[in-house]
Amino acid sequence: MTRQWLRQLKPDQDRPHYEPALAPAAVTAMTAVLGPDPVRWAVQTADTMAAEVLEQVPEHGGGPASLATLRRSTESTVLAALRLLLTETTCADAAMPDEALEGCREFARRGVALDRVLRGVRLGHARLTQELTSAVEQYVPVDERLTELRRITDELFAHADTHASLIAESYIAERDRWRGSDEAARRKTIDDLLAARPVAPEAATRRLRYDVARTHLAAVLWCDNAEDPLPAAERLQHTAAALARTVGTGHPLLIPATGTSAWLWLHAPDNLAGLPDRVRAGVDRAPGVRLALGPPAHGSAGMRRSHYGAREAERIARLAPSDWLTDYHEVRLVALATADPEHARWFVHDVLGPLASDGTRVQELRETLRVYLAEERSLRAAAGTLHVARNTVTYRVKRAEELLPAATTAGSTLELRLALETARTLLG
Repeated sequence: MTRQWLRQLKPDQDRPHYEPALAPAAVTAMTAVLGPDPVRWAVQTADTMAAEVLEQVPEHGGGPASLATLRRSTESTVLAALRLLLTETTCADAAMPDEALEGCREFARRGVALDRVLRGVRLGHARLTQELTSAVEQYVPVDERLTELRRITDELFAHADTHASLIAESYIAERDRWRGSDEAARRKTIDDLLAARPVAPEAATRRLRYDVARTHLAAVLWCDNAEDPLPAAERLQHTAAALARTVGTGHPLLIPATGTSAWLWLHAPDNLAGLPDRVRAGVDRAPGVRLALGPPAHGSAGMRRSHYGAREAERIARLAPSDWLTDYHEVRLVALATADPEHARWFVHDVLGPLASDGTRVQELRETLRVYLAEERSLRAAAGTLHVARNTVTYRVKRAEELLPAATTAGSTLELRLALETARTLLG
C-alpha cells in the first residue's frame, strides 16, 4: 500500500495550536511535500512533544529563547519523520535537520548532560510513535492496519536510533570544542554570577574583560526574522554595538545564549532619563532583531538583577509582540502579574467577565477602558491617546462597563486596572 494516508493528517481542534517556530521558508517547503494539514498536525504534535520533554526533563528549558530552540528542534524532527515515512526513504539517506543539530549543540554549551539530552530524544520519539499509531487507526483501512503499524514502528525505531546516534556525535564534538574555548570560561563565569555563586569581582572582571563592580544595564537580544540573508550572530552583534554607541558607555559584554539570541551587559550611563526613547530613536538595529532592557543595578549582584529583569521583559515581549524594544520598567507590573500565566488568565476572566471575550470589537472596548482609567478618567486625554473623538471614548467606556460583572463595577479599581493591563498582554 502507499502512504497517502499521511496526507489526511489534520490537527486536533480540541488541543492548543500555535504558529510554527520554524522559519516560514522551511514550513513552505514541507507544505509542498506533505500538504498544509499534515504540516499543521506535525507542528501541533511537536509542541506536545516539547511540553512533555520540558515537564520530564526540565533541563531542556531555560527561558523563552531556549523554548523556541526546542520547538524548532521538535518541529523539524517530526516533519523529517513524516517525509521519511511518506517517501519511504531509508534512515541512512535521511539527513538530521539543522534545527535539531543546533538544539543539540546548545545543550552542550549550556552543560546539559548527554543522558538528559538523549532522554528528551526518546520521549519525543515515543510521543511521535503514539500519535502516528492513533493516526493509523483513524485513516488506514482495518484490513491493512496491522501491517502498516508494524512497518511504521520498525521505520520509526530505526529513525530514532539513527537520530540518537547523530545527536550524541554532534553533542560530544560541540562539548569538546566548547570546553577548550575562552567562550566557555566566560560563560561559566556568567553562569556563576547568575546563579549567585561566590565569584571574586577582580577575577570575573579579568575573565570577562568587563568591569563587574560598576552599575549595569542588561539586555536580551533575539532574532524574530530567520529569513534575512545576514546570519543571526552578525545581526545580534551589530545591534549590540549600536546599542552601546547609543548608550555611550564603552565596550559591551555580549554572551551568545542560543543560535538566535544573546545576553548583553553595558555599564549604565549617568543620565537614565528617557533612556528607552533614546534607544528607540538612536539604535541602528539589524533586520528582525528585537531587544529587551532590564533595570539598572549595581555590582556583580546587579548584573544578575538587571539580567533577570531583561529576561522578564523578553517574556512579555514574546507573549504580546509589538514594538521591537521592550523596557522592563514599562512592563514590570504585567510581568509580576503574569509570573503564573494560568493564574493570571483566571484573574483576568474573573474580573473582566464578558469583557475578556475574543474578538476585535471587545478588544477595542477593553483598550479604551484601559486608557481611560490610565488617564485618570479624562475623556480628553484618553481621546488624544487613542486618536478618536471624545464621544467615541464615552460610548466605548459605557459599553465596556456594561460587559463587566457587577462585582467588578462595585469593587476595586486597582483590580480592574490590573486585569486590563494583564489582558492587554495575554489576550491582545
